Amino acid sequence: MTRDQFIRHATRGLWGTKKRDAALELRGAIEDKIYRHQLCGLTNADAERAALRDLGNPHAIARDLNRVHTAPAAIRATLLLGVAGLLSLQAVAQVSAVQSTFLPQDTDPQTCALRTGQTTAGQNPVAQRLLEQAGGVEGLREQCRTGAFAVFGPLLNVTDLLAALKAARVPVNAYAGPRVLTLNGGVTGTVPQVSFQIETMNGQQYLPSMFLTTFLTSVTSQPFSFTGLTNPVLTIGAARIPIGTAQAPVRTVDLIANGLTGARRTDTSLPIPVNVLPQSTRQPADPAAPQLTVPGKDGEVFAVVQNILRINADRRSMDAPETLWVRARQNGRIAFTDEVDLNVRLVNSQEELDQATAWGVKAAVIYRVNIANLQHPVLTPVPAAQVKVVQP
Repeated sequence: MTRDQFIRHATRGLWGTKKRDAALELRGAIEDKIYRHQLCGLTNADAERAALRDLGNPHAIARDLNRVHTAPAAIRATLLLGVAGLLSLQAVAQVSAVQSTFLPQDTDPQTCALRTGQTTAGQNPVAQRLLEQAGGVEGLREQCRTGAFAVFGPLLNVTDLLAALKAARVPVNAYAGPRVLTLNGGVTGTVPQVSFQIETMNGQQYLPSMFLTTFLTSVTSQPFSFTGLTNPVLTIGAARIPIGTAQAPVRTVDLIANGLTGARRTDTSLPIPVNVLPQSTRQPADPAAPQLTVPGKDGEVFAVVQNILRINADRRSMDAPETLWVRARQNGRIAFTDEVDLNVRLVNSQEELDQATAWGVKAAVIYRVNIANLQHPVLTPVPAAQVKVVQP
């Protein structure tokens, strides 16, 4: 639903100047919310969707507005106070943003040069392609300054996170030390302690964003979800908590990937291996690597479990797990490998993937990820016949 459609539904039943005034007021409220969501890093489309969701059901708004504009003057003020109270509750539900930043070394050009292979670009074809994709050395340095290759991704301010959860009425009994964020009790109150690695900078503690989904499942049993692919809004209960900043953007697919690997240790219904290595979007990937075409709409999230790294390691007598690539569909495609010369079999299940691994055959299984409730994520296999390997 667009903002224009929302306004038409919300002002249905009003006429003349009353309809025009109500529409103007609603449009102003929507545009203000869109602007605030954009400040948190959402795209224009995601910001509009989030703004309309914040306002609620347009048909319910229409009923309230019609009651206000058709009621006798004696009770109109009372009804308006009721609407004002509703809007104030919505404002409370929009909790302050959780700020994000990077470790200093993650934005250091010399460190990035080592991570991307820039120092050996002349002898390394992959590093050379990464350099060309960035537009040369200066382009790569600029990407680095924005944290494009941060190993642990952006860090979340612990004080902001705990305050936001408290405002959302999610009780968290936690202690942040110099290196560890310790939870006492867990969700049920029976877990003695759960600890997460944190970083301390300038007197502030920061939690790597890769731990956020597992952290949330450790402190609450409430359903929660993320809206938006960059700097998402965390919805938990009635609260909406913006995550991340434009200076250190948080990518939703990375939150989901690490959450899935954590959830699999206790949720046997998830059709992925217990020992699986998530591939961050911030790990340099060969621009020439093939991609997958998948059915659906752009923005939908898919997970790919593949054994390519494991097969390559086995041939060198090394141990390696299968890998998990969680990516959003863009232009009909998703990334799933950084290997260029690839002969891979697309399969329909983890069982078929295990069989291919036993035969030494490179293979991948693709899942559509239902992220409506990340407390209990659902993975649905995409039939291999509906997927194709294509060149970028």
